[in-house]
Amino acid sequence: MGVRGPVKRLPGDTLMSFKDQMAADAANCFLNGDEFAESVVYTPYGGQARTIKAIVERRRLMPSNQDANRLLTGTVEIHIARDAALGVLSVNKGANADQVVLPEVIGGVAVTYFVADILAMDEGMWHLLLQK
Repeated sequence: MGVRGPVKRLPGDTLMSFKDQMAADAANCFLNGDEFAESVVYTPYGGQARTIKAIVERRRLMPSNQDANRLLTGTVEIHIARDAALGVLSVNKGANADQVVLPEVIGGVAVTYFVADILAMDEGMWHLLLQK
């Protein structure tokens, strides 16, 4: 195998920063409806509802031994773009939480959830915990 030389750039080419590349990958790959994402309706607290793409993780909780006689509900986590056009730039949780409407089960009836917590955030995406 030979050693490759430096990448040749054409006039007008611009380099993307790592942060820009993360945001582009979030929008073009992960939040692609033909790949991983599905449409949800996101309403910022006090704002207008709009449809955006999200990766939705629907999880069922299993009771532990100490909770054997309790009914535990499932949790929903979503990943959305941290972008004004494709997602949201800020997230409200708690008493003035943003709302997200999505089916509880794939193909099911849409249910309204509220943002309970921000699990993670980077340059490209938000990772949010939702609850009813």
